[in-house]
Amino acid sequence: MTSTKEIRTTWEKQPEGFPDFLKENSDIFPIIESGHKNENEALVQEFSQRIQKKLRQKPKDKKRQKQWEQKLEQELEQDFTEFLEREKILSLSEWMNPELLNAFKCETKHFINRVREFDETLTPAQIWQTLRNYFIYAMIVDMQGRKQHAGDPILAYSLLYPYTDNYIDDDQISRQDKERYNRMIALKLQGETATPHNLLEEKTCCLLDMILNAYDDAEKKKVAGTLLQLLEAQNNSIGQQQKSVTEEQILEISIRKGSTSVLADYLFATPDWTEYEESFYLKFGFILQLVDDLQDIEEDRKSGSHTLMTEAEKQQKLEQCTNCLLWFTWNMIREFEPVNPELKGFVLKYCVEISLLTAAMNQQFFSMKYLKALEPYLPFSVDFLKKMKKQQEKLINTYQSSNMNPEGVTR
Repeated sequence: MTSTKEIRTTWEKQPEGFPDFLKENSDIFPIIESGHKNENEALVQEFSQRIQKKLRQKPKDKKRQKQWEQKLEQELEQDFTEFLEREKILSLSEWMNPELLNAFKCETKHFINRVREFDETLTPAQIWQTLRNYFIYAMIVDMQGRKQHAGDPILAYSLLYPYTDNYIDDDQISRQDKERYNRMIALKLQGETATPHNLLEEKTCCLLDMILNAYDDAEKKKVAGTLLQLLEAQNNSIGQQQKSVTEEQILEISIRKGSTSVLADYLFATPDWTEYEESFYLKFGFILQLVDDLQDIEEDRKSGSHTLMTEAEKQQKLEQCTNCLLWFTWNMIREFEPVNPELKGFVLKYCVEISLLTAAMNQQFFSMKYLKALEPYLPFSVDFLKKMKKQQEKLINTYQSSNMNPEGVTR
């Protein structure tokens, strides 16, 4: 199976020049004319205004807020379904046949219902956090030629994100309590006795049981081992806050954290594991980690967290680093031969476009010349994205004091 060293070597070989594959593969990345951009912008603006209107209707009476949140979740779910039917941005309806698209919608709804049943106290932002992981899993399921199925392992794994991330990121919780929490998770994954001390730890143990009880013997050992590696990678990622961390250490942390998180999704998506596929999904996880780091670059700079993107920006090499990400995405996904090749084109297009969009949403870190070079392949104009980011920041500032953070929580 691909090692961290191999991924690092492959990453370091990627070109720093502009991704010429965009114009050389117009069948996958067609130039989007202004008329189509205008249609996309109108649709996004319509749904954005809908959401803003609903958020402004939040009652001041705390007793009524829970009822309002539940109603909002249902309405947002309906809006999401309608958006999927009308959008021409990802064009899911063109890549998926009606049966496949319907299965995706049905299982997503089933997944959300199961999340609510497990913990009705989760906020919409936390539910969105679980959904982000589930969408990655759903893509892998399709590429593996399996039927969409929101079973116990992916439900529990996706729910672990808001529990563990929010706990570890909470400044009000002591480092000793965080370390004890992580030791409890490690004991559980090692098959040893783990005693929960509070409701959060009870829920965490319950989720880990839901994952491990779905497997026997060798399979259980492999799944538990992967989750232990992810726990170790998350613990090591604390080192990104240290001023003394080296660029090589940052790369190592990014590879381990991203790759193992998506490897787990793959293990839950299909029972037919192969070394070839595991190697690809490790690289795929690193790609998604880099996209997240590019998305969070402003926040990471403010908090003092060192990522490949923040370091590249300091060295005035962010455009080159973004180009490397685009080339790495193109080369890794294009070479992969999944069981079901029908969705491969969509995954390739989606991963490249999400990187382009993420760069364009962080315009302050890129030259206008670079942004204009990307713009023909974006579903929106650069000016519209700048406007949307301002609206997003306004919403976040307005609702920062509540749990209704419309941005959600990143992976």
